[in-house]
Amino acid sequence: MLELLKKYDIHPKKNLDQHFLVDSNAIKKEIDAAGIKKNETILEIGPGPGTLTKELIKLAKKVIVIELDKSLADLLKSEYKDTIEIINNDALKIDYPPFDKCVSNIPYSISGKLTIKLGEIRKPAVLMYQKEFAKRLIAKAGERDYSKISVMTQYYFTPEYIAKVLKTSYYPAPKVDSAIVRLIPKKKNPKVKDENMFKKTVSALFCHKNQKAKKSFYHSRHMFDLSKDASKDVAENIPLKEKKVYELTQNEIISISNYISAHLPQETRQA
Repeated sequence: MLELLKKYDIHPKKNLDQHFLVDSNAIKKEIDAAGIKKNETILEIGPGPGTLTKELIKLAKKVIVIELDKSLADLLKSEYKDTIEIINNDALKIDYPPFDKCVSNIPYSISGKLTIKLGEIRKPAVLMYQKEFAKRLIAKAGERDYSKISVMTQYYFTPEYIAKVLKTSYYPAPKVDSAIVRLIPKKKNPKVKDENMFKKTVSALFCHKNQKAKKSFYHSRHMFDLSKDASKDVAENIPLKEKKVYELTQNEIISISNYISAHLPQETRQA
């Protein structure tokens, strides 16, 4: 891989959060976790110089890569010719072509937003994250790492922690270790009356995760365009109002969301 970067005079860019996986054992673990079938189209986001890409090509019917860095996109085009479809764009700003699974060593700076984007289209994925971020994805209510991303990831997926990957597995080495996570999509939860309101409720509550639910809601009232008086009325009557936010399970947050949706002024619900 280093020879390839030298050949094209490419240097990892800090502003693009570029750290390239060079450990073949880690790549094998990702591939094994993905369980790629010969008839599947695989999406890879942030392929870099293609160390994972070349293994995906051997297994999948088609590989689509999205690479923001034009110099790396040009490298991939030169090295892999017509064996892959290359999209030189921002993975957060475009609609994806049809695919079956996403297998990627993603830029860590987009971990949260990308996880949610994949969740919204409910596609399975095997992704490499910072280890601490990966622990947040699988955290349960009441645990220290439980957060907004825990709730939203587990709303869309069943996340599985596969393996730790040492920082020395990368060039250049990042400051922290990484982890492989498999994301198995769930069907849309029928208990959720309004998915947009659920997302808003999760964001609002976890702005103050150590506070009681009613207090956190009140302090985040601007997210619902509520006055102080109106937000007090709702806050005093939401389910589980005395429970601290970080102790709330997903189903409990759904019940709060459904209550808020039903009791907000009509003009606020439509905003």
